[in-house]
Amino acid sequence: MHSIIKKSYPIIEKWIPYGSSVLDLGCGDGRLLESLAEHKQVSGTGVEISEEKIIQCIKKGLTVFQSDIDQGLYDWEDNSFDYVILNATLQEITRPAVVIQEMLRVGKYAIISIYNFGYIINRLKIFFSGRISDDIRFEGDWYNSPVIRFVSLQEFYSILDAAEARVDDAKFLFPFGIVSGLSCMSVPGNLFSKEVIFRLKRGNNSHD
Repeated sequence: MHSIIKKSYPIIEKWIPYGSSVLDLGCGDGRLLESLAEHKQVSGTGVEISEEKIIQCIKKGLTVFQSDIDQGLYDWEDNSFDYVILNATLQEITRPAVVIQEMLRVGKYAIISIYNFGYIINRLKIFFSGRISDDIRFEGDWYNSPVIRFVSLQEFYSILDAAEARVDDAKFLFPFGIVSGLSCMSVPGNLFSKEVIFRLKRGNNSHD
């Protein structure tokens, strides 16, 4: 899973202008925030629930708060940040629509990366094996996997209206390192992209 997360770093960094204020939800050990601080001189804040990972962030000199994302972002006022990031964490959230709304309340933009469980290779593996394999699940067996939700792109699109969000930009990560843009919002992206990074704004969903 860590290799998947890292692939989104260059795209996220390209989207964020120099000197922006950034809130990174589920920031883990702080590698993304550390990279943004180094390359884009952002004013960064992390949110993480794991004490062990919080300690790792502090050792990197990062500002981090211990909090459960599902409980909301009540510690921050409206428009407190330029960008709010949720990188490869959506599948672990129990109230995704509420979290996306909160991200767009406290930030001008929300950046969300998701692993597309509708990817055609995943479908074929389930079809031929009759089970969700460990590499689809990221880690663990069905009874102890940390992943709560398996989200396809079509399912993600359906939640945007409920979250009062629209797609401002998107990057689709295909096999062999191919990256494409908004032209893959429909069937090609849902079938053939392994991961997608979205930049969202407040407003009506604009995908086709």
